[in-house]
Amino acid sequence: MPLLLASPAFGLSQGGIALFSLAGAAGAVATPLAGRIADQGHSRATTALAMGLVALAFPLTHIAQPGSGWSLGLLVVAAIVLDFGVAANLTLGQRAIFTLGADVRARLNGLYMATFFLGGALGSAFGAWAYAYGGWAWASGFGAALPMAALVYWTTENRIH
Repeated sequence: MPLLLASPAFGLSQGGIALFSLAGAAGAVATPLAGRIADQGHSRATTALAMGLVALAFPLTHIAQPGSGWSLGLLVVAAIVLDFGVAANLTLGQRAIFTLGADVRARLNGLYMATFFLGGALGSAFGAWAYAYGGWAWASGFGAALPMAALVYWTTENRIH
């Protein structure tokens, strides 16, 4: 999104983009909510909801004419929805790890966090490449495709009762 926000359509400065990024604070709300819902035994459904929110965030950015006030507003909504879904999914994954025995918990959490950040770095790199070659349409399509692929994989997992 920073590339789109800095583009001629929006023309935001670095300060404007930094203010826009405050929408990411929504993740702080998602964490306790996801934890409480998971504690009630709904981790599986909440995981699907979190990934669905992330996938939904990207199409939201295409509803209004780029550069318009509506478009900027929808970008804010999309950023909130995206961050909410990512933070909820991260919380659910860590909760699953911390229900395991203490002998494996630290190693698995370290591996989980390293994988999470590696995925974020690779996603950013490929997203920038997609934006350079196909603009926001390619970048947002790539961004939506990843959680959709995760949802497809999620449907193949065995359910634990």
